[in-house]
Amino acid sequence: MHVTLVLTHECNLACTYCYAGEKFRRDMDWATVSRSLDLLFAAPRGFRDAPLDLGFFGGEPLICFDMLERAAVDAQARAARDGRTLRLAVTTNGTLIDDAVAARLRELGVQVTLSIDGCREAHEATRPQRGGRSSFDDVLRGAEAMKRAGLPLRVIAVVSPENVRWLGDSVRFLAAQGATEIILNPAFEGAWSDDDLVVWEAGLLAAAEVYAAAIRAGRPIAMPTFDNKLLAAAKGGLASCDTCGAGDRELAVSPQGNLYPCARMVGEDRDTRLVIGTLDSGVLPARTAEFVQGPLDPACGECAERWRCGASCACANLAETGTTHLPGGTQCWYEQASARIADATGRTLLDEGDATFLAWTYGRVATAAKAAAQAATIERKRRLPVVAGA
Repeated sequence: MHVTLVLTHECNLACTYCYAGEKFRRDMDWATVSRSLDLLFAAPRGFRDAPLDLGFFGGEPLICFDMLERAAVDAQARAARDGRTLRLAVTTNGTLIDDAVAARLRELGVQVTLSIDGCREAHEATRPQRGGRSSFDDVLRGAEAMKRAGLPLRVIAVVSPENVRWLGDSVRFLAAQGATEIILNPAFEGAWSDDDLVVWEAGLLAAAEVYAAAIRAGRPIAMPTFDNKLLAAAKGGLASCDTCGAGDRELAVSPQGNLYPCARMVGEDRDTRLVIGTLDSGVLPARTAEFVQGPLDPACGECAERWRCGASCACANLAETGTTHLPGGTQCWYEQASARIADATGRTLLDEGDATFLAWTYGRVATAAKAAAQAATIERKRRLPVVAGA
């Protein structure tokens, strides 16, 4: 179970693609936090006692750092009492991270994901401060504080029509900063032109070069854009746990105590169409059923990517098509382009016999012997060649 607390609607940035709506100061109080933790810890023990995940989101959640800290401490005490495994995470724009905040986040065991859209040009095209001033240097200061505290530099970069021209430069820049994970998060709701898609594919090719170079150097950088395609291939397809868990395995709580399928749907917390319950009522099954992944769009036909298509994100679908279970054309293009580039990159690394690549990709889902069998399956699907002697 993953529960995300949207600690506030307030934010100090004015990102061009923001889906959170109006920025205003409504913060989550302690009673709501405590009841949200009750909800999280009421989750039954899953297969092999799967961990409980507690996330913090906003707005900008570090505006409410004191509440985040109190919630983390209380959740850890509950986990210790109940013998549960707990994971804590926050997604932040980084502008409020200094050495003291970074050190405390590490002490609390909070996984930090920093939102930065890449190199200066890309970031300044889409993530200004409210009022228009650049936020780039403030975010970099936060990143440096994270590194001094020993926090891994996990970053999320939104790719939009406004900044896609710098995608290759951005991934190279983030890798040079020491990023251990680079999550490329497409703004599917953007007004993507055919020319934009040509530029986007060139940027993905450049990103794949960075991905491959890091593997060859023995220091892989996690990039879900490529990792997810290659791991799905190694497993022979997507498992149910690889698809969107909105409203099922994942819930978000608004500052007012309304429940949503995921944090991205909370917005201003004024549209009840996406509310699936409250802390008073609990989750309403009739409402969550509306967010269950439906059948594939008939237009998918015999698409070669059906077996590992990742276009199941209810939020991305809602943004692009207005429905939670059907992707649009931009997502379809992206699924095929990222798979094509991931496969070509993986094929090259396999041909080179790169041991780091074998361990990084196949080693996470199988033993070396099973990896060879999985690679043979992939070859039959005309994806990756058989790994001889793996």
